[in-house]
Amino acid sequence: MTRTTTLVCRRTMSAAICLLLGAGAHGKGELTQIDACALLTAAEVSRVIGQPVDDGERRDEGHQPDGSYSSSCVWTVQRDESIPENPAAPLGGRSFVILNAMQWPAGSGLARTFLEAFHAAAEKGDIPSQPAPRDFGDEALWWGDGLAVRTSDVSFGVSVFVPERKAKPPGFFEERLAPFILRRVSNQNRV
Repeated sequence: MTRTTTLVCRRTMSAAICLLLGAGAHGKGELTQIDACALLTAAEVSRVIGQPVDDGERRDEGHQPDGSYSSSCVWTVQRDESIPENPAAPLGGRSFVILNAMQWPAGSGLARTFLEAFHAAAEKGDIPSQPAPRDFGDEALWWGDGLAVRTSDVSFGVSVFVPERKAKPPGFFEERLAPFILRRVSNQNRV
């Protein structure tokens, strides 16, 4: 995890999101960039979660020592003034959706290491439960606070933090966002 990600995590994010931003592998090579904000639109996010969101804020970490290019996007739910801010909570207690996408060197097979990091985190007790398989892309899992997916040389994690989540089964929103992301990743890989 880079120094910038560590600082952001300390100030605004939960431990689970920090794991999402920092999960990675080892490897080197040339690769293209990826733009997490281009993989989902604000309209798609709003439609899935049933609340208006902003256009998304890109927070790239860029080229990483593990060989990936890391890009994140955060869509913040428009503020409900009746809910007080909580400086100790991620993003001050605001509801949000976060997508972290990683482009790995072509043909490296390193996209799998993103999901392996969640299994390792569960073994060390860094996340509260064992990852559970899901049926998306080449491989996917639910890790307690989000959905992690790999497809070809791209891996991504998506997490939704909204109060309505408690009324839905775990992964409800994330599994509805994944097809949009996978479709755009697939279209980018054809270019």
